[in-house]
Amino acid sequence: MSAGYNWFLIIIAVIISILAIGVALYLLVAFQHPEDKNQAWFPKIVVIFGISLAIWTVLLFPLDVANRKSCPADLSVTACQLAIPAAKLWEACYIMNAIMVFFLIPFTMFYYEADSEMSMSQRWISAGMWEFATAVVIGLILGICYALVGYVEYPIMGMSSGLAPLKAINDTSVPLDRCIVPGVSLTSPVYAGRLCDAINGNVVIENWKQRVTFPVYVIAMSTTAGWTLFMVFAGVGFVALPMDMIRQFLGRPRSTISRSEYIQKAKRLGIRAREIKDLATKLRKEDREMGRGRKWRKNFRMLNSQLAALEEDETALELVFPQGEDPDYMWAVTVILFWLKGLFGCISVVLSLAWLIQTVLYIFVYPPITPFLNDLFTKLDSAFPLFGTVAFAIFCFYLIAVTIKGCMKVGLNLLIFTIHPMKAGATLMSSFLFNVALVLLATTAAIQFCAQAFALYANGSAIGNIFGNQILHLVGIKYLYQLHVFLYAMFSFVGLTIVYLFMRGPDAWKRYKVEDAYAM
Repeated sequence: MSAGYNWFLIIIAVIISILAIGVALYLLVAFQHPEDKNQAWFPKIVVIFGISLAIWTVLLFPLDVANRKSCPADLSVTACQLAIPAAKLWEACYIMNAIMVFFLIPFTMFYYEADSEMSMSQRWISAGMWEFATAVVIGLILGICYALVGYVEYPIMGMSSGLAPLKAINDTSVPLDRCIVPGVSLTSPVYAGRLCDAINGNVVIENWKQRVTFPVYVIAMSTTAGWTLFMVFAGVGFVALPMDMIRQFLGRPRSTISRSEYIQKAKRLGIRAREIKDLATKLRKEDREMGRGRKWRKNFRMLNSQLAALEEDETALELVFPQGEDPDYMWAVTVILFWLKGLFGCISVVLSLAWLIQTVLYIFVYPPITPFLNDLFTKLDSAFPLFGTVAFAIFCFYLIAVTIKGCMKVGLNLLIFTIHPMKAGATLMSSFLFNVALVLLATTAAIQFCAQAFALYANGSAIGNIFGNQILHLVGIKYLYQLHVFLYAMFSFVGLTIVYLFMRGPDAWKRYKVEDAYAM
């Protein structure tokens, strides 16, 4: 077997691919809306493939690193027959990611949300027309940018020297600290200047310009687009994910309630539900008569907040009054789940702090103060190769977890923009598709962040070459990465989230009366 070839990695890759599809199927079944049951098959296929692609992309990084480390350190990569063609797989993943986010998922959403009275062929044509317009715009932007600025610029030291006969070595009259002037006769060399001395000479720094391949350019653009979301969502999620889980644990129900208490509380929820329905009817009437003014939108948002609060109270009531064939078992499961939230909340605190410390010590400071997590992964690999890879994968996956948490926190609580919430057993395919596109886009930025933060551990990997040697020097966007603009913005959101959540406190969300949500 050739050096570097590892059949174990191929087996792991196949197993992970199958497990990813299984996870996607589970999420689809657990979250899909009853209205989409036994129908909307095309959107479901897109959702399953999108979730699987996100998992494959994240797990390809540790496989890429393990693939490179299977080659002995004293042997060149070109001399190894690596088990996985990582560079080609990265290009395939990112190209497919871009196709999914900018083409296939929008087309599927257009198809799914088309008028239900249309025939299937009409829905396909309508979605195709909308997507064609979208594809033309994106294609023109991408093509023009690639044609004009699809280059990398590497700073190089320009050195030059002429030629002299070998006897000049023994000529004591030749100054040893001078260079041979180029273009002069070989028999009569001229010595002047120090442009051939890379250490002490007055070398000239020049830019070497080279065109990148189109797949690499697509990776760069997708990553940059992903960073615009990732810096906000990850910044919020680094704080919100551990804090919310710990607060849920601390505010967990301590005991069940009696049947009479349950009936009494359920009646109050029913009254609130009817009042919300009446106010929603009034809003619809005003929409038809007066349109959607500023006051209408404000009242609509407040009404949505009350509806969300009602759903939360209903869930909380069901937790303290378990029903079914074995209520005691259900209550025991509820208690265990809250303790697991507390445990994962503490683990999340450690992971968030580790990520932030790694960013400060290894990225912001140059030269890095310490490799930190890079050393940890290396030591775990020395103990057992699988340990380092698993730890590395956990840190990569944690970025996706905080991104999803940040998305839900920013979109629903601050109401900055409309988001498609994911609810177990009540998620329409349009919401599924939207969130899958969001996760896919953020995954590109998360991988770049991992490649930068763990550059030492991932040294020699295919993705390290793409992000470290090409995208960091790409014309037009290189300063965003070289000056850490996105990372500083992410840390700003971390600080703002800490201030906001601690000032707000767990009980600072004031519940308005339902009548106050419609203040006319």
